[in-house]
Amino acid sequence: MAEMNNPAPSSSKQGHSKQKPRSSKRSTRVDLTAMVDLGFLLITFFMLTASLNKPQSMELNMPEKDSETVNTISVDNAISIVLAQNNEVYYYIGIDNPQVEKTNMAGIREVILKRQQDVQQRTGKADLLTVLIKAQSKAKYQNLVEMLDEMAITNTKRYALVDYNTTDSLLITQKIAAK
Repeated sequence: MAEMNNPAPSSSKQGHSKQKPRSSKRSTRVDLTAMVDLGFLLITFFMLTASLNKPQSMELNMPEKDSETVNTISVDNAISIVLAQNNEVYYYIGIDNPQVEKTNMAGIREVILKRQQDVQQRTGKADLLTVLIKAQSKAKYQNLVEMLDEMAITNTKRYALVDYNTTDSLLITQKIAAK
């Protein structure tokens, strides 16, 4: 705890009566051992009682390796979205002579919602829409994450990350050349 050290009066000072009596200096020393122990006890308490958050991740359904069943996608119910550089997004519907359109990350939600409405009007079910997400090599990773967020926001149940191929490249270069 706290301790006060009192020096013993020296014998030489007692013989002089003409001098003023000096006040003796007392040194104080505070023992902080108990405070350090308390600090470690508090740290230990909070470490043991705190609940640590588990990292949250998006659930992905991966196909089985030895699966004999193949999911077929109706071309009429699919939309292909190509993520390009400079936050550009190209999309098209169908395979035979598709019309490639251009938008940005902010406008892709409207495109997906409109396509869901079209599929629902044609089939009676909005969850039949399948989105094929393709990313160019120069596309930003952040755009891919935002696209997956858009799938959750628009409640799109069926989507897939697909490789960007030469057919997509030709369609987009034709769209850029048509400008």
